[in-house]
Amino acid sequence: MFEKTRKKLTLMYSGMLALILVVVFVGFYWTLAAVIGRNEQMQLESIAEKAIHEWKESQERKLSGRSGEADPNFVGRMDLDFLQQNQIFMLVSNEQMLVKMSPEHDGKFASSFQQAIREHAPEEGRTTRIFLHAEGEKKIFAVYRPVVAGEDVQIYLAEDVSRMEQLLQQMKWTLTVIAILLLGLAALIGYWFSGRAMVPIDRSYKRQKDFTTDASHELRTPLSVILSSAEILQEKKESLPAFHQTVLQSMVDEIHRMSRLIDDLLTLARSDVETNQKLSFQPIDLRSLIAEVADRMQIKAVDKEVTVVNQVELDSVHLLGHSDSIRQLFYILLDNAVKYSEQGGKVEIDAVKEGTNKVAYSVRDYGNGIPEEDLPYVFERFYRADKARSRDVEGTGLGLAIAAQIVKMHKGQISVKSSKEQGTQFTVVFPVIQPRGDIRP
Repeated sequence: MFEKTRKKLTLMYSGMLALILVVVFVGFYWTLAAVIGRNEQMQLESIAEKAIHEWKESQERKLSGRSGEADPNFVGRMDLDFLQQNQIFMLVSNEQMLVKMSPEHDGKFASSFQQAIREHAPEEGRTTRIFLHAEGEKKIFAVYRPVVAGEDVQIYLAEDVSRMEQLLQQMKWTLTVIAILLLGLAALIGYWFSGRAMVPIDRSYKRQKDFTTDASHELRTPLSVILSSAEILQEKKESLPAFHQTVLQSMVDEIHRMSRLIDDLLTLARSDVETNQKLSFQPIDLRSLIAEVADRMQIKAVDKEVTVVNQVELDSVHLLGHSDSIRQLFYILLDNAVKYSEQGGKVEIDAVKEGTNKVAYSVRDYGNGIPEEDLPYVFERFYRADKARSRDVEGTGLGLAIAAQIVKMHKGQISVKSSKEQGTQFTVVFPVIQPRGDIRP
């Protein structure tokens, strides 16, 4: 139980830490990429202003007739020295005819670059990325198209950002690896810390369990003495006044109730220990065991004129378990069904196979049923659905808790269905085994 709680705590803390790491690392990567993108945009806008200025000066020189006015596509001398080695200038007409390009690039590159621009042309005033194979390698360019008002040409400024993109990719993988390593380290530390945090709880639980066991043992002896004394008095109760006879009977009933409560507490304390220590299980013939329990329970049911009907027909069904615990489980379910049946009622036991490796046993009564709002709590310790009748009906409120504990020890499942005035059905599902004792796959 504590190991499961420790794992849940570790998982919860690791999940929270993983979420924080993802938010921090994604936020850092997104901010870094945004800053780099913004710097690229500002740099391209800066050289775009210079390029537009040079273009307009060249047009003025052209109109002044100082150079080549016979060619309509002639561009006057443009000083592009402000361009860095990884930056590109390209001037095209509105018909996408190349007019001028920075001189460092050959015609093949210019053709490929222009084709890429045609396919992924950025809008005016915006930047986009294009992918291009150049000089035997794949390159990434950030391309900016400035607004050129009143001109019949388009200007593109580009910058090779391949190394920056590669750096961002490396940064992304580095952050991912660091996050995984930090998460693993945090999970280990969290597991160690959760273990340390569970130590005082574990000690307190063991003290409480030891106290329950010791107190139950110590109470048994005086209760046995009191019961014996009360039974001796009962032999002479005819000589007592009527009121004293009633008091004596109440005392005997309370002693029996206290004895059952102590037995149940001892059973729960033992089951807690046995769950952790793992009992030595043996193959159990469930049909024979249930028939034996039903026959014995029939004696108690007769007093209340309730009929116990055993309808289990499944043969050769074996469970790998602790026979005394399984016997106690069905005693609890049948005793509960008989107690809450009306006089003259019926209790049915049945079994059906579920798939190839499970079998479900049900115990059904036709009593008043359990209110729907109480169903989620019936397996809790000391919970009584019908509190007003808790003194009228025998029981300590621990029987179903013990039943659930036994089922858990055998890796089974227990459930309850109930309808008001139509009765209650408890169902227990167990894994069955091969005759040689192995659990079926």
